[in-house]
Amino acid sequence: MLVRDRMSAHPVTIEPESSALSALGILQYHHLRHLPVVDATGRLVGILAERDLLLAASRHLHAGMEVSEVMSRDVVVVHPETPLAEAALLMANHHFGSLPVTDAEHTIVGILTESDIFRAFADLDARVKA
Repeated sequence: MLVRDRMSAHPVTIEPESSALSALGILQYHHLRHLPVVDATGRLVGILAERDLLLAASRHLHAGMEVSEVMSRDVVVVHPETPLAEAALLMANHHFGSLPVTDAEHTIVGILTESDIFRAFADLDARVKA
């Protein structure tokens, strides 16, 4: 099984110039914990985790904070053709809640979350028991 089989295609994204407050609203509205940060061409430039945003907000209570001030810039990514087991181990070993999925040009094409991994495992288990 490959990442492309389980990733969420066309993920919700945000630009680095967006306000942290709008990022929090997007996370809450879509019930997400991670937002890929992309430039105007759709290339991945970072990832924003809800917990990092909330931590930054608790320390820097000013409304002018931008996503670029909070996002992680050194993002580990996978590609659609990455084996799902490899991606799952990467997530587990590094305590990642998600992995952005990019193409060869580093353009975001999806996101793989812990929930996607759990569903794949549950589906596999159900097939084995059937």
